[in-house]
Amino acid sequence: MASLLACLALTVGTAACRSAAPSAPDAGPEPGTDAGVLPGVTGQRALLYLTSAGEERVPVDVSATPPRALVLEGGAFVTYEGVGRADGTFVIPHVPAGPYYLSIEPTVFVVTDAREVELSSGTYGRPGAATLPAGAGGATVIFELGNLHPYESTDGITLFSANVNVARYRLTPSAASKATSGAFTYSVRAGQPLIDPGLGDRVLLTQLSSRTAPLEGSGEAVAYRSVSRAFEAPAFQTRPGETQKLSGTMTEPPALTTSLHWELAAYRNLATAVNPRATVAGQLLVFDVLPTPRSYGYLSLVPRLVELLEPPAVDALRTTLTYANPYPASWSPIGLTESRYQVAYQLPGTKSPATLSGVLSSTDTLPEFLSKPIAPAFGPVRQPRIEGMDAWQPVTLTTPTPELSWTAPDVPPGTRCNYTVFIHQLSAQGSATVSRFVGSVRTTDTRVRLPPGLLSPGGTYVFVFDANTTPGRDILQQAVRIPIPLTGSQALSEVITVR
Repeated sequence: MASLLACLALTVGTAACRSAAPSAPDAGPEPGTDAGVLPGVTGQRALLYLTSAGEERVPVDVSATPPRALVLEGGAFVTYEGVGRADGTFVIPHVPAGPYYLSIEPTVFVVTDAREVELSSGTYGRPGAATLPAGAGGATVIFELGNLHPYESTDGITLFSANVNVARYRLTPSAASKATSGAFTYSVRAGQPLIDPGLGDRVLLTQLSSRTAPLEGSGEAVAYRSVSRAFEAPAFQTRPGETQKLSGTMTEPPALTTSLHWELAAYRNLATAVNPRATVAGQLLVFDVLPTPRSYGYLSLVPRLVELLEPPAVDALRTTLTYANPYPASWSPIGLTESRYQVAYQLPGTKSPATLSGVLSSTDTLPEFLSKPIAPAFGPVRQPRIEGMDAWQPVTLTTPTPELSWTAPDVPPGTRCNYTVFIHQLSAQGSATVSRFVGSVRTTDTRVRLPPGLLSPGGTYVFVFDANTTPGRDILQQAVRIPIPLTGSQALSEVITVR
Protein backbone atom coordinates (compact mmCIF):
# COMPACT_ATOMS: atom_id res chain seq x y z
CA MET A 1 0.00 0.00 0.00
CA ALA A 2 3.05 2.24 -0.10
CA SER A 3 2.02 3.98 -3.32
CA LEU A 4 -1.40 4.87 -1.90
CA LEU A 5 0.05 6.19 1.35
CA ALA A 6 2.44 8.39 -0.58
CA CYS A 7 -0.44 9.79 -2.62
CA LEU A 8 -2.68 10.33 0.40
CA ALA A 9 -0.06 11.97 2.63
CA LEU A 10 -0.79 15.71 2.47
CA THR A 11 2.33 17.81 2.78
CA VAL A 12 0.83 21.04 4.02
CA GLY A 13 3.54 23.54 4.95
CA THR A 14 6.29 25.53 3.37
CA ALA A 15 6.52 23.09 0.48
CA ALA A 16 2.82 23.29 -0.28
CA CYS A 17 1.30 25.13 -3.22
CA ARG A 18 0.63 28.26 -1.22
CA SER A 19 0.27 31.52 -3.08
CA ALA A 20 1.42 34.79 -1.60
CA ALA A 21 -1.29 36.74 0.18
CA PRO A 22 -2.53 39.47 -2.16
CA SER A 23 -2.67 43.06 -1.07
CA ALA A 24 -5.87 44.57 0.23
CA PRO A 25 -8.01 46.72 -2.09
CA ASP A 26 -7.60 50.48 -1.96
CA ALA A 27 -10.43 52.01 0.03
CA GLY A 28 -9.23 55.56 -0.45
CA PRO A 29 -7.66 57.87 2.11
CA GLU A 30 -8.51 57.41 5.77
CA PRO A 31 -9.89 60.26 7.84
CA GLY A 32 -8.13 61.43 10.95
CA THR A 33 -8.12 59.30 14.07
CA ASP A 34 -9.26 61.94 16.55
CA ALA A 35 -12.53 60.06 17.13
CA GLY A 36 -10.81 56.71 17.54
CA VAL A 37 -11.13 55.76 13.88
CA LEU A 38 -8.48 53.28 12.77
CA PRO A 39 -7.47 52.21 9.27
CA GLY A 40 -10.14 49.95 7.80
CA VAL A 41 -10.68 46.34 8.79
CA THR A 42 -8.90 44.19 6.23
CA GLY A 43 -9.08 40.51 5.42
CA GLN A 44 -9.14 37.84 2.81
CA ARG A 45 -11.24 34.88 1.86
CA ALA A 46 -10.16 31.77 -0.01
CA LEU A 47 -10.84 28.07 -0.29
CA LEU A 48 -7.81 26.05 0.81
CA TYR A 49 -7.82 22.78 -1.12
CA LEU A 50 -5.83 19.99 0.52
CA THR A 51 -4.59 17.74 -2.25
CA SER A 52 -1.97 15.00 -2.52
CA ALA A 53 0.47 17.75 -3.56
CA GLY A 54 -0.29 20.00 -0.60
CA GLU A 55 -2.44 23.07 -0.04
CA GLU A 56 -3.73 24.99 -3.04
CA ARG A 57 -5.27 28.38 -2.34
CA VAL A 58 -8.11 29.56 -4.56
CA PRO A 59 -9.40 33.08 -3.82
CA VAL A 60 -13.13 33.60 -3.35
CA ASP A 61 -14.40 36.54 -5.39
CA VAL A 62 -15.88 38.97 -2.86
CA SER A 63 -16.23 41.93 -5.23
CA ALA A 64 -20.02 41.59 -5.41
CA THR A 65 -20.67 40.51 -1.80
CA PRO A 66 -17.89 41.83 0.44
CA PRO A 67 -18.13 41.45 4.22
CA ARG A 68 -19.46 44.44 6.13
CA ALA A 69 -19.31 45.68 9.71
CA LEU A 70 -22.12 46.70 12.05
CA VAL A 71 -21.31 48.88 15.05
CA LEU A 72 -23.57 49.71 17.98
CA GLU A 73 -23.51 53.49 18.23
CA GLY A 74 -25.84 55.18 20.72
CA GLY A 75 -28.02 52.09 20.99
CA ALA A 76 -28.50 51.75 17.23
CA PHE A 77 -26.62 49.69 14.65
CA VAL A 78 -24.60 51.58 12.04
CA THR A 79 -23.49 49.63 8.96
CA TYR A 80 -20.05 50.10 7.38
CA GLU A 81 -19.98 48.65 3.89
CA GLY A 82 -16.97 46.68 2.69
CA VAL A 83 -15.07 46.90 -0.57
CA GLY A 84 -14.00 43.56 -2.05
CA ARG A 85 -11.96 42.26 -4.95
CA ALA A 86 -11.95 39.17 -7.11
CA ASP A 87 -8.67 38.06 -5.48
CA GLY A 88 -10.49 37.48 -2.19
CA THR A 89 -9.19 40.54 -0.33
CA PHE A 90 -11.44 43.16 1.19
CA VAL A 91 -11.40 46.24 3.36
CA ILE A 92 -14.16 47.80 5.45
CA PRO A 93 -13.22 51.48 5.74
CA HIS A 94 -13.61 53.78 8.73
CA VAL A 95 -14.75 51.18 11.29
CA PRO A 96 -14.33 52.75 14.74
CA ALA A 97 -11.98 51.16 17.24
CA GLY A 98 -13.54 48.55 19.49
CA PRO A 99 -15.99 45.70 18.98
CA TYR A 100 -17.99 45.41 15.77
CA TYR A 101 -20.18 42.75 14.14
CA LEU A 102 -18.40 41.26 11.15
CA SER A 103 -21.00 40.05 8.67
CA ILE A 104 -19.47 37.00 7.01
CA GLU A 105 -22.69 36.02 5.28
CA PRO A 106 -25.90 38.10 5.31
CA THR A 107 -27.09 36.43 8.55
CA VAL A 108 -23.83 35.08 10.01
CA PHE A 109 -21.99 37.46 12.35
CA VAL A 110 -18.86 37.45 14.50
CA VAL A 111 -18.40 40.09 17.21
CA THR A 112 -14.72 41.01 17.21
CA ASP A 113 -12.31 43.93 17.49
CA ALA A 114 -9.70 42.41 15.14
CA ARG A 115 -8.42 44.75 12.45
CA GLU A 116 -7.24 41.86 10.23
CA VAL A 117 -9.47 38.82 9.76
CA GLU A 118 -8.99 35.53 7.95
CA LEU A 119 -12.14 34.06 6.42
CA SER A 120 -10.52 31.23 4.48
CA SER A 121 -11.74 27.68 4.95
CA GLY A 122 -10.34 24.31 3.99
CA THR A 123 -11.65 21.36 2.02
CA TYR A 124 -10.28 18.08 0.76
CA GLY A 125 -9.75 17.58 -2.94
CA ARG A 126 -8.34 19.39 -5.90
CA PRO A 127 -10.03 22.54 -7.22
CA GLY A 128 -12.13 22.31 -10.32
CA ALA A 129 -12.76 18.58 -10.07
CA ALA A 130 -15.17 17.40 -12.78
CA THR A 131 -18.56 16.22 -11.57
CA LEU A 132 -21.13 13.91 -13.10
CA PRO A 133 -23.49 15.99 -15.27
CA ALA A 134 -27.23 15.75 -14.65
CA GLY A 135 -28.88 13.34 -17.09
CA ALA A 136 -25.56 11.89 -18.26
CA GLY A 137 -26.15 8.41 -16.83
CA GLY A 138 -24.55 7.06 -13.69
CA ALA A 139 -20.91 6.09 -13.32
CA THR A 140 -20.61 2.75 -11.55
CA VAL A 141 -17.73 0.65 -10.22
CA ILE A 142 -18.28 -2.86 -8.85
CA PHE A 143 -15.50 -4.04 -6.55
CA GLU A 144 -15.17 -7.83 -6.28
CA LEU A 145 -13.19 -8.31 -3.08
CA GLY A 146 -11.62 -11.32 -1.43
CA ASN A 147 -10.11 -11.94 2.01
CA LEU A 148 -12.87 -10.06 3.80
CA HIS A 149 -13.19 -10.29 7.54
CA PRO A 150 -16.22 -12.65 7.77
CA TYR A 151 -18.88 -10.30 6.47
CA GLU A 152 -21.98 -9.35 8.47
CA SER A 153 -25.02 -7.44 7.23
CA THR A 154 -24.11 -4.66 9.68
CA ASP A 155 -20.61 -4.27 8.19
CA GLY A 156 -19.71 -1.53 5.75
CA ILE A 157 -17.22 -1.27 2.92
CA THR A 158 -16.13 2.38 2.79
CA LEU A 159 -14.42 4.26 -0.01
CA PHE A 160 -12.23 7.34 0.41
CA SER A 161 -10.14 9.53 -1.90
CA ALA A 162 -8.79 12.70 -0.33
CA ASN A 163 -7.42 14.11 -3.58
CA VAL A 164 -10.90 14.45 -5.09
CA ASN A 165 -12.92 14.71 -1.84
CA VAL A 166 -14.86 11.49 -2.35
CA ALA A 167 -16.13 9.48 0.61
CA ARG A 168 -18.77 6.76 0.72
CA TYR A 169 -19.40 5.07 4.04
CA ARG A 170 -21.26 2.01 2.78
CA LEU A 171 -21.00 0.66 -0.73
CA THR A 172 -24.02 -1.37 -1.85
CA PRO A 173 -23.18 -4.93 -0.79
CA SER A 174 -23.70 -8.34 -2.36
CA ALA A 175 -22.23 -10.77 0.14
CA ALA A 176 -23.59 -13.71 2.11
CA SER A 177 -23.44 -13.83 5.91
CA LYS A 178 -19.98 -14.81 7.16
CA ALA A 179 -18.64 -14.64 3.60
CA THR A 180 -14.97 -13.85 3.01
CA SER A 181 -15.63 -12.54 -0.52
CA GLY A 182 -18.30 -10.40 -2.10
CA ALA A 183 -19.18 -7.64 -4.55
CA PHE A 184 -19.68 -4.00 -3.54
CA THR A 185 -21.04 -1.28 -5.80
CA TYR A 186 -19.93 2.36 -5.88
CA SER A 187 -22.33 4.61 -7.82
CA VAL A 188 -21.59 8.22 -8.70
CA ARG A 189 -24.65 10.48 -8.70
CA ALA A 190 -25.25 13.73 -10.55
CA GLY A 191 -23.12 16.55 -9.15
CA GLN A 192 -20.63 14.24 -7.40
CA PRO A 193 -16.91 14.29 -8.27
CA LEU A 194 -15.48 11.96 -10.91
CA ILE A 195 -12.28 10.06 -10.05
CA ASP A 196 -9.39 10.65 -12.45
CA PRO A 197 -6.08 8.84 -11.77
CA GLY A 198 -4.33 11.05 -14.30
CA LEU A 199 -4.82 13.95 -11.85
CA GLY A 200 -3.48 12.03 -8.87
CA ASP A 201 -6.70 10.48 -7.56
CA ARG A 202 -6.23 7.25 -5.62
CA VAL A 203 -8.84 5.23 -3.76
CA LEU A 204 -8.67 3.26 -0.53
CA LEU A 205 -11.40 0.84 0.50
CA THR A 206 -11.76 -0.29 4.11
CA GLN A 207 -14.02 -2.81 5.81
CA LEU A 208 -15.77 -1.54 8.92
CA SER A 209 -16.43 -4.83 10.68
CA SER A 210 -19.06 -5.44 13.33
CA ARG A 211 -17.38 -6.43 16.58
CA THR A 212 -18.14 -6.92 20.25
CA ALA A 213 -15.99 -6.32 23.31
CA PRO A 214 -16.56 -7.38 26.93
CA LEU A 215 -18.09 -4.69 29.13
CA GLU A 216 -15.93 -4.62 32.22
CA GLY A 217 -17.76 -5.31 35.46
CA SER A 218 -20.64 -7.19 33.83
CA GLY A 219 -21.38 -10.15 31.62
CA GLU A 220 -22.59 -7.86 28.81
CA ALA A 221 -20.86 -6.98 25.57
CA VAL A 222 -20.33 -3.68 23.75
CA ALA A 223 -21.21 -3.65 20.03
CA TYR A 224 -19.17 -1.41 17.72
CA ARG A 225 -17.67 -1.28 14.23
CA SER A 226 -14.04 -0.72 13.31
CA VAL A 227 -11.62 -1.06 10.41
CA SER A 228 -10.39 -4.64 9.96
CA ARG A 229 -9.32 -4.82 6.30
CA ALA A 230 -8.08 -2.44 3.59
CA PHE A 231 -7.65 -2.47 -0.18
CA GLU A 232 -5.76 -0.05 -2.38
CA ALA A 233 -7.76 0.03 -5.60
CA PRO A 234 -5.86 -0.04 -8.88
CA ALA A 235 -6.03 3.19 -10.89
CA PHE A 236 -9.46 3.64 -12.44
CA GLN A 237 -11.50 6.51 -13.87
CA THR A 238 -15.23 6.98 -13.36
CA ARG A 239 -17.00 7.93 -16.57
CA PRO A 240 -20.64 8.92 -17.17
CA GLY A 241 -22.80 6.02 -18.29
CA GLU A 242 -20.08 3.42 -17.72
CA THR A 243 -20.06 0.38 -15.42
CA GLN A 244 -16.75 -1.32 -14.70
CA LYS A 245 -15.60 -4.19 -12.48
CA LEU A 246 -12.43 -4.31 -10.41
CA SER A 247 -11.16 -7.32 -8.47
CA GLY A 248 -8.81 -7.35 -5.53
CA THR A 249 -7.80 -8.87 -2.24
CA MET A 250 -8.25 -7.09 1.06
CA THR A 251 -5.20 -6.92 3.30
CA GLU A 252 -5.18 -7.04 7.10
CA PRO A 253 -3.37 -4.03 8.59
CA PRO A 254 -1.78 -4.44 12.04
CA ALA A 255 -4.37 -4.58 14.80
CA LEU A 256 -4.43 -1.75 17.35
CA THR A 257 -6.10 -1.87 20.75
CA THR A 258 -7.08 0.91 23.11
CA SER A 259 -8.79 1.09 26.48
CA LEU A 260 -11.98 3.13 26.75
CA HIS A 261 -13.50 4.66 29.89
CA TRP A 262 -16.64 6.66 29.05
CA GLU A 263 -18.75 8.26 31.80
CA LEU A 264 -22.13 7.95 30.09
CA ALA A 265 -24.31 8.87 33.07
CA ALA A 266 -22.43 12.14 33.60
CA TYR A 267 -23.63 13.23 30.14
CA ARG A 268 -27.16 11.93 30.57
CA ASN A 269 -27.49 13.80 33.86
CA LEU A 270 -26.98 17.12 32.04
CA ALA A 271 -30.22 16.86 30.04
CA THR A 272 -32.11 19.41 32.14
CA ALA A 273 -29.15 21.81 31.87
CA VAL A 274 -29.73 21.82 28.11
CA ASN A 275 -33.42 22.64 28.63
CA PRO A 276 -35.79 21.66 31.45
CA ARG A 277 -37.81 19.66 28.88
CA ALA A 278 -34.84 18.03 27.13
CA THR A 279 -34.51 14.27 26.83
CA VAL A 280 -31.45 12.25 25.82
CA ALA A 281 -31.72 11.36 22.13
CA GLY A 282 -28.48 9.41 21.73
CA GLN A 283 -24.80 9.07 22.55
CA LEU A 284 -21.97 8.13 20.23
CA LEU A 285 -18.20 7.81 20.07
CA VAL A 286 -16.08 7.61 16.93
CA PHE A 287 -12.43 7.57 15.92
CA ASP A 288 -11.69 9.33 12.64
CA VAL A 289 -8.37 10.18 11.00
CA LEU A 290 -7.42 13.62 9.60
CA PRO A 291 -4.31 15.02 7.90
CA THR A 292 -4.13 18.41 9.68
CA PRO A 293 -6.61 18.56 12.57
CA ARG A 294 -4.78 21.19 14.62
CA SER A 295 -4.83 23.61 11.69
CA TYR A 296 -8.06 22.85 9.85
CA GLY A 297 -10.21 20.69 12.11
CA TYR A 298 -12.88 18.61 10.42
CA LEU A 299 -13.19 19.06 6.65
CA SER A 300 -16.35 17.65 5.09
CA LEU A 301 -16.34 13.84 5.03
CA VAL A 302 -13.44 12.03 6.70
CA PRO A 303 -12.22 8.43 6.97
CA ARG A 304 -13.61 6.50 9.94
CA LEU A 305 -11.67 4.03 12.08
CA VAL A 306 -14.13 3.18 14.88
CA GLU A 307 -17.79 3.90 15.57
CA LEU A 308 -19.75 3.08 18.70
CA LEU A 309 -23.21 4.46 18.03
CA GLU A 310 -25.45 2.79 20.60
CA PRO A 311 -23.66 2.32 23.93
CA PRO A 312 -25.30 0.08 26.53
CA ALA A 313 -27.43 1.70 29.24
CA VAL A 314 -24.74 1.75 31.92
CA ASP A 315 -23.40 4.58 34.05
CA ALA A 316 -19.78 4.04 32.99
CA LEU A 317 -18.50 2.10 29.99
CA ARG A 318 -15.11 0.42 30.37
CA THR A 319 -13.88 -1.84 27.59
CA THR A 320 -11.08 -2.41 25.07
CA LEU A 321 -11.58 -1.62 21.38
CA THR A 322 -9.72 -3.21 18.47
CA TYR A 323 -9.21 -1.50 15.11
CA ALA A 324 -6.73 -0.88 12.31
CA ASN A 325 -5.43 2.33 10.75
CA PRO A 326 -4.30 1.94 7.11
CA TYR A 327 -3.90 5.68 6.54
CA PRO A 328 -0.58 7.59 6.42
CA ALA A 329 1.43 7.79 9.62
CA SER A 330 1.49 11.58 9.20
CA TRP A 331 -2.31 11.69 9.63
CA SER A 332 -3.73 12.06 13.14
CA PRO A 333 -6.36 9.73 14.60
CA ILE A 334 -9.13 11.76 16.26
CA GLY A 335 -11.54 10.84 19.02
CA LEU A 336 -15.02 12.39 19.10
CA THR A 337 -17.82 11.87 21.59
CA GLU A 338 -21.26 13.40 21.30
CA SER A 339 -24.34 13.33 23.50
CA ARG A 340 -27.47 14.62 21.83
CA TYR A 341 -30.56 15.99 23.59
CA GLN A 342 -33.85 16.91 21.97
CA VAL A 343 -36.72 19.28 22.70
CA ALA A 344 -40.06 19.29 20.86
CA TYR A 345 -41.67 22.60 19.84
CA GLN A 346 -45.25 22.72 18.57
CA LEU A 347 -47.07 25.80 17.31
CA PRO A 348 -50.78 26.25 18.05
CA GLY A 349 -53.00 24.71 15.37
CA THR A 350 -50.43 22.10 14.29
CA LYS A 351 -50.54 18.37 15.00
CA SER A 352 -46.86 17.44 15.02
CA PRO A 353 -43.89 19.24 16.58
CA ALA A 354 -40.50 20.28 15.29
CA THR A 355 -37.66 18.68 17.21
CA LEU A 356 -34.46 20.63 17.81
CA SER A 357 -31.29 19.20 19.28
CA GLY A 358 -28.67 20.38 21.72
CA VAL A 359 -25.29 18.67 21.84
CA LEU A 360 -22.44 18.16 24.29
CA SER A 361 -19.34 17.16 22.36
CA SER A 362 -15.60 16.79 22.75
CA THR A 363 -12.90 16.01 20.20
CA ASP A 364 -9.13 15.71 20.42
CA THR A 365 -6.28 13.82 18.87
CA LEU A 366 -5.35 10.37 20.10
CA PRO A 367 -3.98 9.46 22.59
CA GLU A 368 -4.91 12.77 24.32
CA PHE A 369 -8.60 12.02 23.84
CA LEU A 370 -8.26 8.82 25.89
CA SER A 371 -5.70 10.06 28.41
CA LYS A 372 -8.39 10.31 31.11
CA PRO A 373 -12.00 9.16 31.51
CA ILE A 374 -14.26 10.69 28.87
CA ALA A 375 -16.60 12.99 30.80
CA PRO A 376 -18.14 16.44 30.32
CA ALA A 377 -15.48 19.12 30.63
CA PHE A 378 -18.28 21.61 31.35
CA GLY A 379 -22.02 21.93 30.94
CA PRO A 380 -24.15 24.37 28.95
CA VAL A 381 -24.44 28.07 29.72
CA ARG A 382 -26.57 28.85 32.76
CA GLN A 383 -29.48 31.23 33.20
CA PRO A 384 -29.97 32.14 29.52
CA ARG A 385 -31.99 35.33 29.30
CA ILE A 386 -33.57 37.45 26.56
CA GLU A 387 -34.13 41.13 27.33
CA GLY A 388 -33.69 40.10 30.97
CA MET A 389 -36.44 37.45 30.77
CA ASP A 390 -35.91 33.74 31.46
CA ALA A 391 -35.22 32.04 28.10
CA TRP A 392 -36.55 28.74 29.50
CA GLN A 393 -40.01 30.27 29.57
CA PRO A 394 -41.97 31.46 26.50
CA VAL A 395 -40.97 35.06 25.76
CA THR A 396 -42.71 37.74 23.71
CA LEU A 397 -40.42 40.48 22.42
CA THR A 398 -41.24 44.01 21.34
CA THR A 399 -37.94 44.44 19.47
CA PRO A 400 -36.29 42.41 16.68
CA THR A 401 -32.84 43.28 18.09
CA PRO A 402 -33.02 41.95 21.67
CA GLU A 403 -30.14 41.58 24.08
CA LEU A 404 -29.28 38.02 25.01
CA SER A 405 -27.29 37.17 28.14
CA TRP A 406 -26.21 34.13 30.11
CA THR A 407 -23.93 32.98 32.90
CA ALA A 408 -20.74 31.28 31.76
CA PRO A 409 -20.44 27.53 32.34
CA ASP A 410 -17.94 26.22 34.88
CA VAL A 411 -14.99 25.77 32.53
CA PRO A 412 -11.56 24.66 33.76
CA PRO A 413 -9.41 27.49 35.21
CA GLY A 414 -7.63 29.54 32.56
CA THR A 415 -9.94 28.32 29.77
CA ARG A 416 -11.40 30.88 27.40
CA CYS A 417 -14.98 30.29 26.28
CA ASN A 418 -16.40 31.29 22.92
CA TYR A 419 -20.14 31.54 22.38
CA THR A 420 -22.38 31.24 19.35
CA VAL A 421 -26.13 31.87 19.33
CA PHE A 422 -27.83 29.88 16.58
CA ILE A 423 -31.31 31.04 15.59
CA HIS A 424 -34.05 28.75 14.23
CA GLN A 425 -37.42 30.00 13.04
CA LEU A 426 -40.57 27.95 13.64
CA SER A 427 -43.46 27.97 11.20
CA ALA A 428 -46.48 25.88 10.25
CA GLN A 429 -46.22 23.72 7.17
CA GLY A 430 -49.55 22.05 6.64
CA SER A 431 -50.39 20.44 9.98
CA ALA A 432 -46.76 20.24 11.11
CA THR A 433 -44.47 22.63 12.96
CA VAL A 434 -41.17 22.92 11.08
CA SER A 435 -37.93 24.76 11.77
CA ARG A 436 -35.27 26.37 9.63
CA PHE A 437 -31.91 27.89 10.50
CA VAL A 438 -31.88 31.66 9.91
CA GLY A 439 -28.53 32.89 11.26
CA SER A 440 -25.97 33.08 14.06
CA VAL A 441 -23.85 35.44 16.13
CA ARG A 442 -20.48 34.49 17.68
CA THR A 443 -18.86 36.34 20.58
CA THR A 444 -16.53 35.92 23.57
CA ASP A 445 -18.79 37.94 25.87
CA THR A 446 -21.67 36.59 27.97
CA ARG A 447 -24.12 39.05 26.44
CA VAL A 448 -24.81 40.10 22.89
CA ARG A 449 -27.44 42.17 21.10
CA LEU A 450 -28.81 40.59 17.95
CA PRO A 451 -28.22 42.73 14.85
CA PRO A 452 -31.01 43.61 12.43
CA GLY A 453 -32.12 41.06 9.85
CA LEU A 454 -32.16 37.96 12.04
CA LEU A 455 -35.60 38.34 13.62
CA SER A 456 -38.78 39.60 11.97
CA PRO A 457 -41.98 41.00 13.53
CA GLY A 458 -44.52 38.22 13.87
CA GLY A 459 -41.85 35.53 13.76
CA THR A 460 -41.43 32.67 16.23
CA TYR A 461 -37.96 31.41 17.10
CA VAL A 462 -35.80 29.09 19.19
CA PHE A 463 -32.27 30.08 20.24
CA VAL A 464 -29.44 27.61 20.71
CA PHE A 465 -26.75 28.93 23.08
CA ASP A 466 -23.47 27.21 22.19
CA ALA A 467 -20.39 27.44 24.44
CA ASN A 468 -17.10 26.03 23.19
CA THR A 469 -13.38 26.13 23.87
CA THR A 470 -10.52 25.96 21.39
CA PRO A 471 -7.33 26.23 23.49
CA GLY A 472 -4.76 28.68 22.19
CA ARG A 473 -6.88 29.79 19.23
CA ASP A 474 -8.57 33.13 18.56
CA ILE A 475 -11.59 32.01 16.57
CA LEU A 476 -12.80 35.60 16.31
CA GLN A 477 -9.80 36.51 14.16
CA GLN A 478 -9.79 33.21 12.26
CA ALA A 479 -13.54 33.08 12.01
CA VAL A 480 -14.20 30.12 9.72
CA ARG A 481 -11.64 27.41 10.46
CA ILE A 482 -12.27 25.74 13.83
CA PRO A 483 -9.26 23.58 14.78
CA ILE A 484 -9.03 20.61 17.11
CA PRO A 485 -9.12 20.17 20.12
CA LEU A 486 -12.65 21.45 20.53
CA THR A 487 -15.16 21.02 23.35
CA GLY A 488 -18.70 22.34 23.21
CA SER A 489 -22.06 22.35 24.97
CA GLN A 490 -25.44 23.75 24.00
CA ALA A 491 -28.59 25.00 25.72
CA LEU A 492 -31.96 25.52 24.01
CA SER A 493 -34.45 28.27 24.71
CA GLU A 494 -38.20 28.01 24.81
CA VAL A 495 -40.36 29.58 22.10
CA ILE A 496 -39.49 33.26 21.45
CA THR A 497 -42.07 35.39 19.64
CA VAL A 498 -41.48 38.84 18.15
CA ARG A 499 -44.56 41.04 18.34
